[in-house]
Amino acid sequence: NDVSNCKSSDLLGEVVINTSQLKANENNPIVFPLQGKNCGDSTVIQLTMVLTGTPLEVVEERTRGNEAPYDVHVSCRQLPDADLTSKSDPIVSASALNPITIQWEPVGATELRKDDHNPNFVRSISINQYASRDRQLRFQVYDADSDDLSQIKADDQLGEVYVPFSKLLQSMGKPVVIPVQGKNCTPDTVIQLIVVPAGTPVDDIEKSSQGEVTPLEVYVMGRSLPKNDLLSKSDPIAVLNVLNPLSNEFNVVGTTERKENDHNPNFTRPIPIEHFASQDRQLRVNVYDCDDEDVSKVSEKDLLGEAFVSLHLLKENLGNPVTVALSGKSTTAESVVRLIAVPAGTPIDEILKQHRGVITPQDVYISCRNLPKNDILSKSDPVVLFTAVDPVTGRWESLGNTETLKDNHNPTFSQPLALDHYSEQDRQLRFSVHDSDSDGTDVSKLNDSSLLGEVSVNASQLKASEFTPLVFPLKGKNCQDDTLIQLIMVPSGTSLEEVERRTRGEEVPHDIYVSC
Repeated sequence: NDVSNCKSSDLLGEVVINTSQLKANENNPIVFPLQGKNCGDSTVIQLTMVLTGTPLEVVEERTRGNEAPYDVHVSCRQLPDADLTSKSDPIVSASALNPITIQWEPVGATELRKDDHNPNFVRSISINQYASRDRQLRFQVYDADSDDLSQIKADDQLGEVYVPFSKLLQSMGKPVVIPVQGKNCTPDTVIQLIVVPAGTPVDDIEKSSQGEVTPLEVYVMGRSLPKNDLLSKSDPIAVLNVLNPLSNEFNVVGTTERKENDHNPNFTRPIPIEHFASQDRQLRVNVYDCDDEDVSKVSEKDLLGEAFVSLHLLKENLGNPVTVALSGKSTTAESVVRLIAVPAGTPIDEILKQHRGVITPQDVYISCRNLPKNDILSKSDPVVLFTAVDPVTGRWESLGNTETLKDNHNPTFSQPLALDHYSEQDRQLRFSVHDSDSDGTDVSKLNDSSLLGEVSVNASQLKASEFTPLVFPLKGKNCQDDTLIQLIMVPSGTSLEEVERRTRGEEVPHDIYVSC
């Protein structure tokens, strides 16, 4: 302590200031950079001028100002593995930088979580914010053997983060995610901090981060689900899960009903969910092959596939289907779920009505030319099956069939096929020509072996050419270049005679004189 022995070579740094500068900031810390040959930009000295005899405790109290208590809720993700035979046992210790002593002082710690690389700590950390200054915080994550922080060594540390308390306060009630720095940490190793007024219940934390709440219902449909049963089709049921922003875990919010033997189910029971204006919600849809309505009995082997989507995306497409690919061990590129979010309480009929717009009944008259021969002893007996994709469900649905014409490779069907045209939604149509053994009243036995040819067109294409014949080549294994189908769309109820008259145009009689 005898400074008379200090030499110039012992000097680390120095600063020269005026006393008036300190007096003008009495009771407030002032930080100055130290000047010296080895000093860096962060080498500083802090000076606080007070009246003679003022205790250090009083100085600290004055420089802090009024104190406001807060709780910090902590969770971590993708912590590194520090144990050889098991996962790490994390605990988080929080410290605050004392602006007077320039020392890190412990302010609290979470509980210890066993074998957990993604801990959601239950015990919050209490920290006071000072009105007159910000506080620098440090959160250190350790792999510990007990809750006793005094037993923790430096090499037990998994990582740490530094953050100003003001940054957490600016996001009051909302998660702040910060990458954790450590020798074995990855870019996915993060800590999540949520600061709230001291004593705030967890339910109130969730509510404050949600903003305006809109109740919705989600309808679920599946397409091309994989087969999970040996002797029959799968019996699917869909489970909707939502990611909890506080725990970062998916929680079940509802289920559909169960469909038997159906790889393309349209579930009729909607699942209620709330949309938060200030916070997106990540959804997960799990589709299971279930033996009954009790989804608590399903296991990983019953999972047909899962899909992920944000609730904001469903809200942006309110009333319209959003198609999401299903991923699973037996899924294909065609395995998808279609999700429709609607305001809570909206009847399914109202959804369909709003989605389709103005419905105009139409008829389609059909004729074919040069159909292939499918019978050994006679000509084919053609009948046309009519199917269309429902714009909401995305599923092919039967809309009827023509009569069967016996021994006819160039049929003109007198019975039109009825179609509802939607102003707000185009529809894909498919006309399949089969060789039938019946009069057309029973088409259930028709299959690929009876198929002569087919064609797919859009309803808008036919509607735009109303009363005008449109000719398309038929596609099939025995179809030739001149195997054709002619389609004429007309308003519902238009007779075949009227169609023929309108397609002919005005008639003008002529005579033809012939010489040879």
